[in-house]
Amino acid sequence: MGPFCLLRGDTVTLQEILDEIAEKYPHGLSNDSVIRKINQIQNELFRTTCRVKSMAIFNLQKDVFAYVLPFPRSSLLSVVIQGREYTYQDTKHDPNVPFYYFVGSNGIGIYPTPEEDVENGISMWYYISPTPLVSAILTSTPELDADFHMLLVYGALVQICEAFNDVAMVNNYTGKYNGLLDEFHKSNDETPDYLVIEDVMGGLL
Repeated sequence: MGPFCLLRGDTVTLQEILDEIAEKYPHGLSNDSVIRKINQIQNELFRTTCRVKSMAIFNLQKDVFAYVLPFPRSSLLSVVIQGREYTYQDTKHDPNVPFYYFVGSNGIGIYPTPEEDVENGISMWYYISPTPLVSAILTSTPELDADFHMLLVYGALVQICEAFNDVAMVNNYTGKYNGLLDEFHKSNDETPDYLVIEDVMGGLL
């Protein structure tokens, strides 16, 4: 066994994950290149497997119809304003039915425009996205469940081996990744989906 070994349940840093990858497959790639691959794997897992719901709460503001989203708009699940769920509409809508729509790449608009200030008047449910890992902070820890940090190692190794056209090792690490992913799916199926509430102030775009 080499100097690095990620154990189930260990809280590991980005540097330790980079070290584990380099030990398993010496590659000569820059940290930025490998971290880009790690982020891609983690984002994919949060988008497809590790779907964690959260809620952001805004203050409804008089005469303000547009608010900045604190998360990617593709993560939005539902919008509730003063206890009423609004439906999504784009260019076609019934003016008699309240609705929401997207404004630019990071904003949401609501109709009708609020006529009064209401504290905590807007609730939005969404799927969280992991904070990107960066080479400037190698002591940071991935947001993926610590029991499955090896998914980031194996997933990055698959991409690295593909870059070097090492078919045998691509197959090797793909098998390891898929095996651990099966465990991850089973673990998620057994884990209660608790809601985390985030208090966020709304504002003009």
